[in-house]
Amino acid sequence: MGQVPGEGLRDRLLETALELASPGLTLAIPSLRAAARACGVSATAVYRYFASQGDLNRAILLRIDAAFVAAMTEADDPRLPPVERLRRLAAAYLEWGVAHPGLYQLRFESADQLGADYVYSGAADDVLGGIGQLARAAGADARVAAEDLWVGMHGVVSLRIHKPHMAWPDIETQVDRLFALWGFAN
Repeated sequence: MGQVPGEGLRDRLLETALELASPGLTLAIPSLRAAARACGVSATAVYRYFASQGDLNRAILLRIDAAFVAAMTEADDPRLPPVERLRRLAAAYLEWGVAHPGLYQLRFESADQLGADYVYSGAADDVLGGIGQLARAAGADARVAAEDLWVGMHGVVSLRIHKPHMAWPDIETQVDRLFALWGFAN
């Protein structure tokens, strides 16, 4: 395989591995060799940037975490009332998960399989903590509401990923239904 200059190769390898993982339902991070092959470089070139499969796994998970947090942060507007902010965050969660099923599964459904390689930045915990504060501002028990919101959103994404043949409502409608069930008024 042709050698690509080292400049930016680490990021290219990481982006390629993310692209390979994104559409799948395998709950597996692509191998170092698969990333090298897809980038058109030798397998040994990868080891300049990732000493092991575990290093690639951790780098991918941190990149996934950053992408998820960015989507959530972009959806939030602190000028809006708490319930509307929660609604926007819930929709962003669903949209990101459905748009990136493989990455979603690696981030939220692979901890047991990846063991010591499973890492996250903590920024997602900050987002979830912020959701708890918004829930409290909306009149709910912060911890319980944040957990219920997460369980609900996770369930919806997981079902949409694993049951794509079902006639799901659009995301806004689904969020509205769930918020009505949870007692969040407009």
